[in-house]
Amino acid sequence: MSLLGDVIRLSPELREEIRADAATAYDRVTSFDGVERLELDWEWKVFAPLFAAAGFRVNPFRSGALFPDEETAFGALGDARSLDPDQVVEASDLLEQTPFTVLVPRLRDALVERDTVRVDFDRESPTYGRPLPLQRIVTPTFSDEQVESYRIRLADRYDDLTNFYRAAARHGQCTIFWAA
Repeated sequence: MSLLGDVIRLSPELREEIRADAATAYDRVTSFDGVERLELDWEWKVFAPLFAAAGFRVNPFRSGALFPDEETAFGALGDARSLDPDQVVEASDLLEQTPFTVLVPRLRDALVERDTVRVDFDRESPTYGRPLPLQRIVTPTFSDEQVESYRIRLADRYDDLTNFYRAAARHGQCTIFWAA
């Protein structure tokens, strides 16, 4: 299952306008283009645990309020999140102050977290969609060459994410992240 991630930046006023009509919120946020939208594809699934492992107080993918609210959040398993302008500033500062090279030693662990199979995805199984018992959890391994390949591919995306949050902070904007 591949979930691609996107994040947009917008004014607090526009975010509240979109939030007020949950029925159209997904259509409205997915219509953003250009510099206001950053398509992260699969990279967010590695960055999220990297930021958690590094102790980011504000994680661009795991922090913030559910969007548009707890009952109607969309995205990966209903987990779209929005950061307020002050949270965006903090996320931006953390990204600016943490060079990607500082996160690289945690990359293998983030990849393992991303790819560990903890849920029964066998549609024929009577336990489909439920957590696997400990003895059936599948934990992958990554060679040094694989980790290096990910490091190379993620470095530029980290710069893109840093620049995106820098612009959002500079403009006093909110962000909304979702995966689909």
